[in-house]
Amino acid sequence: MPLLKLLRSLAGLALIFTAVFLLPNCSSGYQEKNGKITFNGKEITDSNFIVLNEVFAKDSAYAYYKNESITDADIASFAAMDDHYAKDKNKVYYCDEFREGQNYYLTKHKTITILDKAIPASFTVLANGYAKDSVHAFFEGIAFAVKDISTFKTINKCFTKDTLQAYFNLQPIKGSDGKTFDVINDSYAKDTAHIYFFVYPDEVNTGIYTIPCNKATFEVLDYPYSKDTADVFYENKKMNGVDAATFKVLGYDFSKDKAAVYFETKKIAGADAASFMVFKENELYTQDFYYAKDAVSIFWQDKKVANAETTSFKVLGMGYGGDKKNVFYKTSLVKNADPATFRVYGNDVGDADAEDANNKYHKGVKVVE
Repeated sequence: MPLLKLLRSLAGLALIFTAVFLLPNCSSGYQEKNGKITFNGKEITDSNFIVLNEVFAKDSAYAYYKNESITDADIASFAAMDDHYAKDKNKVYYCDEFREGQNYYLTKHKTITILDKAIPASFTVLANGYAKDSVHAFFEGIAFAVKDISTFKTINKCFTKDTLQAYFNLQPIKGSDGKTFDVINDSYAKDTAHIYFFVYPDEVNTGIYTIPCNKATFEVLDYPYSKDTADVFYENKKMNGVDAATFKVLGYDFSKDKAAVYFETKKIAGADAASFMVFKENELYTQDFYYAKDAVSIFWQDKKVANAETTSFKVLGMGYGGDKKNVFYKTSLVKNADPATFRVYGNDVGDADAEDANNKYHKGVKVVE
């Protein structure tokens, strides 16, 4: 699994875990039932108190975001627009709650921001944290410029567009056509003139890039590969010298055509395309350390593992592999390691990630105890 795809997977798991972990502590917010009003289970007895939605409310004196009062709001015209935006006849507000530092799971901080540039009369809320008025676009309370506010709309959390241009992470996409721009999947987008490769802002090397391809014959392969009838692309980069007609994605950033083998965009010197294969055992491990082989050699990424025996070689995890005679860390021989008793820990134990009957090892080096 490529590193970026792994990070995506782990991020998804982290979100799931966090949601499960926090679920028992989730507040109910404002509730109105059977003539009683409560906030987080605590009854509010003010007869003038009005629940606007789960997070906004008001009484005769104040407007509220959760249990925080919004000072100087015009109470009569104050209205909730969603779970973050609210407005009155004079102002627009963006409200949020965040956690930080050592008390992340214990302390919540609330922010109530007046949007200085917002025009209340024309302000409307869109999806995915976006909003607009007759002049400006906003994301989570932050104003940004667009070419045609009247046709501005959201695609998802990171992409928006109007009829003239598309935007990624609040920035215009150079040369884009807003009328025809659309997202293909989690990594690719298109418009009438271009194909784009993009990396979301919470990932490594975020950005959006034009792929120099023939749009009419372009097709997405397994991430992060794509091709047209003439060329193959890794992310947004053309892979030089690759035969598109015979190109195959092997997995774990390995690929090949009829004549050569590649790791990412690098041609693997000395690899035999006909017999080259990726070890299936790679899928058992989450580390970005992947082995492959051909009829005569073992490879770690684009490098040959000297003196490794192909017939008995096994992937051991954490960057280790071994045959019946030797153990290797990536491409390096683990000196004096015993293949028969060598085992890898799921995580570092103390300062070691592997051991055999005689020694412990960290990243292929014997740990001195």
